[in-house]
Amino acid sequence: MSIMGLFFRSNKDEKKVDSNNSKIDLEKIKKDKKRDYTHNFWFKDPYADWGFEINVTISHFGIFLDSVLSDSKVREFWDDVKEKFGKEVDEQELLKVFKLYVLIVYLLGVLSDTQKRIQSYSWAYEIYYNPILFDGKLDVKTFRELLENIAKYRVAKLEKNTDEKTDQKDEQLNNFYLYLFNKSF
Repeated sequence: MSIMGLFFRSNKDEKKVDSNNSKIDLEKIKKDKKRDYTHNFWFKDPYADWGFEINVTISHFGIFLDSVLSDSKVREFWDDVKEKFGKEVDEQELLKVFKLYVLIVYLLGVLSDTQKRIQSYSWAYEIYYNPILFDGKLDVKTFRELLENIAKYRVAKLEKNTDEKTDQKDEQLNNFYLYLFNKSF
């Protein structure tokens, strides 16, 4: 089960809320190029009292969009998209959808890089060795070998027990996301 939240924080003026804390001047916030965009992904185990909260923040959201959209390859792609779809949809709405597409592509790239860091042995060893979290005592070499062996054992066990159709669906979904990220620009 997942719950998602969306927050904008303006860095310029903290007094964007009226005395009743009920109205926000959205136009001023939209024009603030240095506003931060944060999206929370909350994944809670439906059967237990724990979960993961992953917060993704883009600092200076407006500057991010301006920078990305000023890239020559992105501008060229935007021109192609505008030519292809500009007669079907209002140009301002098309631009909004295009900006969202660009955001998704960049976010998928960042999440992919994050996944690689999490899967790296140096990050995992830092977490394992951290006295507050696991207070691990194994040396790096032993830790790495054990982690690799556990991962290999899991893969072998899953290959033995999984349905081929499920694997194909997961692979198709992963390929779609990789396509979005790798083929976009």
